[in-house]
Amino acid sequence: MYSGEKCVRSRRHSGGFTLLELLTVLSVIGILVVIAMPSFGSFAQSSQVGSAVHDLVSSFNYARNEAITRGTLVTVCKSSDAQTCDTSNTGWQQGWIIYYLNDSGAMQILRVYGPSSGPVTMEGNFHVRNRVRYQASGFMPGVSNGTIIALSGDRQVNIIISTTGRVRTQRM
Repeated sequence: MYSGEKCVRSRRHSGGFTLLELLTVLSVIGILVVIAMPSFGSFAQSSQVGSAVHDLVSSFNYARNEAITRGTLVTVCKSSDAQTCDTSNTGWQQGWIIYYLNDSGAMQILRVYGPSSGPVTMEGNFHVRNRVRYQASGFMPGVSNGTIIALSGDRQVNIIISTTGRVRTQRM
């Protein structure tokens, strides 16, 4: 029976978005992406330089520690083939090796580092252009401070190695 109440059909509302709402959100996201891209590129350059500098600095610290521990001369040198030192004009970004000469004078490679990732250049001044050597005392023999400049785009970090063998970095 019908009790007198009016039967009202409820209109069902779907839980989706309208096309206009979707286009508005996509437009806002697009604008934010365009604004963020330059800073993301800067972040990527900074990250690439930071990674390359960290690898090289830790290599120098490792070589210095090995020289003191082994009581012998340990060398870090640029290397493109992971077996021999390279004295070309190519920078440290090509990779490097850490080695010492054993009692019979044969090269004993301790570690090998491959090329730096990304567009990073690392050029050393006269004293550290091709190699860095550590005596058993941990000091660098017969040289003054050396500086390697790491660059990627507008990001620059200087790696400064003192005659005592200590390494520090300076962001420019």
